[in-house]
Amino acid sequence: MTNDYTKMRVLLFDIDGTLIRAVRRPEYRGRIRGMLDGVFGTCGRIDQVDFSGKTDMAIYREALECEGFSTEAIWNRLPELETAMVEILRDLASAGEVFRLCPGVRELLEVLSGDPRFIPSLLTGNVERLAEAKLRVSGIWDYFRGRGAFGSDAEDRNHLPAIAADRIGKYVGMDLSPDRFVIVGDTPRDIACARHFGARVLAVASGFHTATQLREHSPDALLEDLSQTEAVVDLLWAL
Repeated sequence: MTNDYTKMRVLLFDIDGTLIRAVRRPEYRGRIRGMLDGVFGTCGRIDQVDFSGKTDMAIYREALECEGFSTEAIWNRLPELETAMVEILRDLASAGEVFRLCPGVRELLEVLSGDPRFIPSLLTGNVERLAEAKLRVSGIWDYFRGRGAFGSDAEDRNHLPAIAADRIGKYVGMDLSPDRFVIVGDTPRDIACARHFGARVLAVASGFHTATQLREHSPDALLEDLSQTEAVVDLLWAL
């Protein structure tokens, strides 16, 4: 690779609430219930589970453990779950808009894609195939480089930054210390996983958590959204 990676930031973006928002959330949640019922014969307590900042596999475990399904049993069905979720998304997309970009996202990604100081990648609780499908439907998949980390890599979000760092390190051909990474997310769990790994973190209040709620978890930086492109780029470089 010809890029000089000796000075750069790897940006690990969360997806839901940070890059995109669901337009038809009740319908989408309903299809998830139906999918779990089809795969496991029950959707368990999925309606009572808080999705915010959790990996998909953690969500499914919380929903299904009350029905006697072990973590291992759920992970064994991962290929089937991924296929079913991608099919749901494609079906929904064929009938209209499913996701809307959060403010400033496309403009920011466009600038970052041409700035050699940054590698935009992903750290999301979505399983990998679903993450790709969501971002392809939203028209922004091609802005991301390296493989990042996904909810199909580990149930505990705190384990994902190290997985992403290993993959991005191989992508650029060098070991990268945690302080070269900035996690960008909209929940306290994004802040927690950055702290666990030793990365910097930019919290954005574009999801369900307010700026006041996020501030309580002491992110390195906090914005209402990503709409002020030049200021966001300067902030990401300064972190």
